[in-house]
Amino acid sequence: MFLKISKIFLYISVLSVLVVMTSTFFPFIGGKYYFFRFSVELAVIFLLFWWAFEAKEGELAAKFKRVYEKPLFVAISFFVLAFLLASIFANDPHAAFWSNFERGEGGFQMLHYYAFFVLAALFLDKKEDWEMMFFVSLGASMLMILYGVAANLGLDVKINKVLAKLGYGLNLISPYQGGSRPEGLWRRLTEARFQGSLGNPAYVAPYLLFSIFYAACLWCSKKLKNVWANGFLFGGLILVFLFFFLLSQTRGAFLGLGASVLAFLLFASFSIKKIRKQILISLIAVVLLGGGLVYFRDSAIVKSIPGSRIFSISFSEDTINTRVWTWGSAWKGFKERPIFGWGPENFSPVFDKYFDTRHFVPGKNSETWFDRAHSVIFDYLAETGALGFLGYMSMFIVLYWEMWKVFRKERLPDAAVGSALIRAAMVGLPIGYLVQGAVLFDVLPIYVNLFLFFGFAFYYLYSVPRQTHSASHGVHHHAAENNHHA
Repeated sequence: MFLKISKIFLYISVLSVLVVMTSTFFPFIGGKYYFFRFSVELAVIFLLFWWAFEAKEGELAAKFKRVYEKPLFVAISFFVLAFLLASIFANDPHAAFWSNFERGEGGFQMLHYYAFFVLAALFLDKKEDWEMMFFVSLGASMLMILYGVAANLGLDVKINKVLAKLGYGLNLISPYQGGSRPEGLWRRLTEARFQGSLGNPAYVAPYLLFSIFYAACLWCSKKLKNVWANGFLFGGLILVFLFFFLLSQTRGAFLGLGASVLAFLLFASFSIKKIRKQILISLIAVVLLGGGLVYFRDSAIVKSIPGSRIFSISFSEDTINTRVWTWGSAWKGFKERPIFGWGPENFSPVFDKYFDTRHFVPGKNSETWFDRAHSVIFDYLAETGALGFLGYMSMFIVLYWEMWKVFRKERLPDAAVGSALIRAAMVGLPIGYLVQGAVLFDVLPIYVNLFLFFGFAFYYLYSVPRQTHSASHGVHHHAAENNHHA
C-alpha cells in the first residue's frame, strides 16, 4: 500500500506545471516549485514507510544494487554531485543552494529532481508504470493548453459570472494582461505568443517537445489491431501539441524540433527496412518544408500562418546579438572560476562584472540585464564550472553510448516497427532538447521532463528483460528473465 501511494505522488508531481498562484509576485513560478517539492517529498516519505513496515528484508537494498551500478545512474549522480559542489563553493552559497522566488533553481531544487529520477529508476520498472506516467504527463500538457486557451479568450470573465453565485472567483493570467484583447476569438488565440500555464512562451515549446515524445511512445506501444483508434487519439494529441508549439513562436525550439525529427527519421531509415523508402521520402519532405518556410518567411503566405514568427530565423536580430554578448560575459566568468564556477543562481554578478556595453543603446529599448546566460552550455560553464558542465554532458554521452550498446546487441525483426520507432524517438529527443537549449536555460517544466525522460531511458535500457517481438505487437513483450532482482 505504501509503495503504491509513493508512486501516486510521483505521478502527481508532473502536474506541478499547472499550478499558478495569482497571489504571489511571480505567479507562474513559486507555486509550481512548492507543489513539485511537496509531491516528491511525500513520495520519499511513503517509500520509507514501505521500507519500514512492508518491504521484505533486503528488498530495498537489492533494488538499489540493481540501479546504482548502471552507467546512466552514475552519470546523472555525478552531474547532481557537481551541481551541489558548485553550490557549496559558489560566490553566494546561500543563493546557490536555496535560490529565490523568481527562479527557484538551486541545489535544494536539484536534490528534488534527483530524488524524482531515483524513485522513477527504482520503482517504475514495468511497462504499465510508464504508460501511467505518460498518460498523466499528457493530461498535464492538455490542461496546460486549456488554461492558456481560456486565458487568451478571456473565458474567466464568463466563468466568474457562474462562480460568483457560489462565492468563488477565477483569475486567469493571459499575455494580454494589462492591455486590451483583440476582437475575435481566433485573433485572441493566435495574435500573442502562447504561454499556457507556464507563463513564458519560451518554456511552452520545449515542454511540448517532450509531450510529443510521450504521445508517440504510447501510440507505438499499442497493438496493431488498434492502430486506427490509437492514431486518432495519440496522433490527434501530437497535432494539437504541434499547433500550440507553433503558437508559442519559439524559434530555438523550432530548430530543436527540426533537428529531433531529422535524427528520428535518419535512425528509423537505418533500422526499419520494410518502410525505408517511405521514411526517406518523409525526410526529404520535412527538409523541403522546413527550409521553404524559413526561406520564404517574408512572403504573404508564410506570414499568414499563425505563429509565423517561428520561421523568422536570422543571426542579425537583436535577440541573437544580446545572447551572443551575454555568452561572452559568461565565458569570461568561466575563465575566472573554471572549476566550480560562480554557483547556481549566481550569474548576475558575472553579467555585472563583465557587462558588454553593446547591450545599452541610448534612446532605444533594449535588454540590459540578464540573470541567465540563455544557453545551457554557457549557463553550466559559468555557474557550475568545468566539473558541472562535464557532468551535464556526461549524462547525454553515457545515454547515447548505452543506447548504442543495447540497440546494436538487440536487433529488431522487421515486424517490430513500433519498437524501432520508439528507439528512433529516444535518439531524436535529446538532440532536439540540446539544440533548443543552446539558446535557452533549464527551468522546472523542462527539468522535470528531462529527468523523466532519463528515468524512462533507464527503464528501457536496464529494467526491461531481454525482449522478444511478434508481428502483432508494435513494441516489446516482456519475456521471462532467469532471475528478477527485486
